[in-house]
Order: sequence, then C-alpha cells, then structure tokens
Amino acid sequence: MGGGETVLVGVDGGDSGRAALRAAAAYAARGRVRLRAVHVRPGPLPGEWLGWPAMDLYDTSWRDALELDAWLCCTLLLGGQGLEWEFVVTEGRPAEALRERALLDTACAVYVGARVRSRWAARLHRCTATDLARRCPCPVRVIQFAGRGPMTP
Repeated sequence: MGGGETVLVGVDGGDSGRAALRAAAAYAARGRVRLRAVHVRPGPLPGEWLGWPAMDLYDTSWRDALELDAWLCCTLLLGGQGLEWEFVVTEGRPAEALRERALLDTACAVYVGARVRSRWAARLHRCTATDLARRCPCPVRVIQFAGRGPMTP
C-alpha cells in the first residue's frame, strides 16, 4: 500500500455513514492508502453518570447494537475489495473523538456523512460534520445524503 497514509471515515451503521464509507473506500482505492473506519460509541447518559437505579430505563445494549451495525456495514461494503482497512471503536462525542483520532493517526483526510436537512431541522440538529470541519487537523470531506429511498450495503 501507500506511504503509510491513513484516511478515516466515521461510521454509525446509518445511511449517511454508508455513503461516507463508500466515498472513503473509493478514495482509499485510488490513492492506495489505509482505510480506518471509526465508530464513536456514545458515552454514558446523564442518569448513568449519577448512578440512578436503572429499572431497565438505562439499558445499554443499544450501544452494542449500534456498534455491531457499524461493523457489519463495513464488513459488507469493504469485504472483497482488496483494501487495507480496519474497524476501530472509540467513545465520546463524535466530532471530538474523530478529531482526536485524526491527530493520533496523522490522517490525510476524514470522511463523514451528513443528512440533507431543511433549514429548520438544520438549526435544531447539531451536525457532527460541521463541528469536525471547524477544527480538524486534516481535510474533512462531508458526504451529503438526501435520505431518499433505501440504501443497501
């Protein structure tokens, strides 16, 4: 493969994450660089920090399910393509975790998906891609996904 360069892609198992993964895989194949798929596992919820009695309210198996979805998506999309890739899991807020990982890996680029939203929805939704692009040490490629129709692996 290439001269040790790595491209990162944020994956969450969702449609916009799959779109970013496809774009990052195409870039990695052209540039012959390593692809590192990064899944950011959500941190503890406020009630979990406080240690409130759970009563199954704070069932954390959903984190495992998200991680499994992201890994399966990577395996299905990247398997058999001849790419050098790996799946990495980190915890925290997505923009911060991807920025830290980009520094750690000295990434040449970071790919993230972003769902196309109306102006109202965009104001209410905090976009990982926008947060990441502001302070990332390398170029951030935002792959827009309109959300029309099913996207299969």
